[in-house]
Amino acid sequence: MRRFRGITIFAIVVAAVALWVLWLPLPAELETPLLGTPTLLDTRGREITELPSQTARVQIPIQLSEMGDWLPRITVALEDRRFYRHSGIDWQATCAACFRNLKAGRIISGGSTITQQLVKMACNRQQRNWFAKLYENTVAWKLERVWTKERILAEYLNRSSFGNRRLGPEAASRAYFGKPARDLTLAESVYIAGLPQAPTRFNPWRHPDRAERKYVRSLDLLTKTGLFTPAQYTLLSETSPVPGHFEPPHFAPDYVDALKQRQPVIAGKVCTTLDLDLQQLAELKLAAQITALNRYDIADGAVVIIDNASGAVRALVGSSNYATNQVDGATRSRSCGSTLKPFVYLTAINRRLLTAATLLADTPDAIRDKYSDYDPQNFNHRYLGPVRVREALACSLNVPAIIALSRVGARSAFYELQKWGFDFPRTLDDYGAGFILGNAEIRLVDLAAAYAGLARGGLSTRPKLLASEFYPITRVASASATAIITDILCDNEARRKSFGTNSPLAFSERIAAKTGTSSGFRDTWTVGFDKEHTVAVWIGNPDGRPMRDTLAVQAAAPLWAALMHELLRNDHPVPPATEAVVKREICAATGLLPSRSSPGIITELFLPGTEPAQSSSTWFSDEGKLLLPVEYASWCSSRENAFGATVLPEPRIINPRTGAIYQIDSVLPAKQQMIELLATIGSDVRWYVDGKPIPPEPDGRFFWQLTPGEWSLKAVGRDGTVERKFTVR
Repeated sequence: MRRFRGITIFAIVVAAVALWVLWLPLPAELETPLLGTPTLLDTRGREITELPSQTARVQIPIQLSEMGDWLPRITVALEDRRFYRHSGIDWQATCAACFRNLKAGRIISGGSTITQQLVKMACNRQQRNWFAKLYENTVAWKLERVWTKERILAEYLNRSSFGNRRLGPEAASRAYFGKPARDLTLAESVYIAGLPQAPTRFNPWRHPDRAERKYVRSLDLLTKTGLFTPAQYTLLSETSPVPGHFEPPHFAPDYVDALKQRQPVIAGKVCTTLDLDLQQLAELKLAAQITALNRYDIADGAVVIIDNASGAVRALVGSSNYATNQVDGATRSRSCGSTLKPFVYLTAINRRLLTAATLLADTPDAIRDKYSDYDPQNFNHRYLGPVRVREALACSLNVPAIIALSRVGARSAFYELQKWGFDFPRTLDDYGAGFILGNAEIRLVDLAAAYAGLARGGLSTRPKLLASEFYPITRVASASATAIITDILCDNEARRKSFGTNSPLAFSERIAAKTGTSSGFRDTWTVGFDKEHTVAVWIGNPDGRPMRDTLAVQAAAPLWAALMHELLRNDHPVPPATEAVVKREICAATGLLPSRSSPGIITELFLPGTEPAQSSSTWFSDEGKLLLPVEYASWCSSRENAFGATVLPEPRIINPRTGAIYQIDSVLPAKQQMIELLATIGSDVRWYVDGKPIPPEPDGRFFWQLTPGEWSLKAVGRDGTVERKFTVR
């Protein structure tokens, strides 16, 4: 009976153990494929950087076949020479370890196999105890039933620490010998294989002497086990490898920071949008420009290059020296200067409120009736008087921009800018109408993306940092209106009055460009595009210090031009407008149809139906002088009136004067008592007194003989009709 009871208990225990073994799952860590340290690749597959994690500075999982011919064999010989013969547990080594532990009274040796060590790493066990050892043995035995020896060995090596937070032979080989593991020599394989036994103690960078002694001990052991011959031992001991200090690549640090901020969780190898060639070009050109400026009041700059077709960021440089300045000028908001003006004009043209030929007033008092509390000035403190929209935008004039803003409406224009991707940190009420001239803060990367939208013909999308990102594309303006704005930004002649003929913006090819300088000379910008790429540049001081009267065309434009010239080695100019636009010849002075008085005739682009229908002839005097509305009176009398324009006389009767009363002299002959009829309504005037026409004299003047009564006088001319009453007694 007792014997039966004992057998029953034994059977129950065996069954329980069997069930426990069957139930016991593999560690979750082993069920999850190793992704390794997140690695960023550029658009051509080149490594940008590796992103350290809490567990590893670098970990690059590879297949066993990629570890070279010697490293796996040497590892087995050093760590577990019966690896290919046992089933996860080396009973011979385990018994020897148990004997040593019992003799010591504590666990001093585990006799662990590679499989058991893999289980231990997967479970992250730190302490030694009998239960943990039983668990590792059980899982190791079970793992050998599921995985091949090759997979177990590869996983073990890829998870092993080789010092300096390098996990796996690939990371160790790159760090210590600057090469992939498959290219390790025999001596280098021996050197690396010994490090995981005590990665801190044998750290090649901190304790090279200890690592050297470990290499020699490994040679001794490998020779004793028969892996090496005495001759090989002698040769390898005389040619001890010398490890170096090879850090992983770390390019484009500002770009990497921006990417991590947008996407904090990154795993595995990730394809970005960056082009390392363009990135390095932008970094070199920026550093050279800061050096060339050689100004104590100009400390730094930033560059963004975007692919027009996709919106992908090809280069992002936040500062000229990341080691000394980690304030990212590419993603930090700064005062926008005049860089937003094209979008307001685009909205006005798109809504058919303005055309590129519309005449706007560039005078000191032009907007006082629109914004009484706002008095903007041009950057050069000069005013050009009447300017067409093309000139106003190309020359970056401030007063006409405010007039255009008033036509569109400030709030409407502000919302339109947000559609282009500008994320303003404050509201329109905080900025007021001055947001269009530089009060608003924008990011360089958003500015580049918005201008890339112009290059796409009015299609807006967010800038992409990863190849896998997808953002919706939104049409903000018609392709036709965008083509007109782009044509203006490419027009060197139109910006001549402000920038001259030889500025950095002047290209022989069609290249769109716009500058901007914030108030107080704290920020300078230049942005523009060719057919394939948009380049945006910011130059200034990270702390916001002013730059002593430095304009964008002096600081930012040369760098922008240098980058654009480099791109044009492979890129193409902006193609001429081929959208549904209408070309018309216009008067260069008035934007109306040409007349014999027009000082010049140019070809302008229009949306269909917005072409001018009025002749410019009414804007010129008989002598060919330009006649301007009365709002130009102050400007016409100033020294800035370089072409002798005069104010168009207000349509009125000069003689007889208003309320005049004439007295007939009884002594003088009747023919000597006549009044001359004069009016400011142009030539070819016709006069009527009480509806009866008055014929002109042979010299073309008009006279009327005084006759007692109340009379109604009317003058009809090309500039209008005026009437007046007068009395003769």
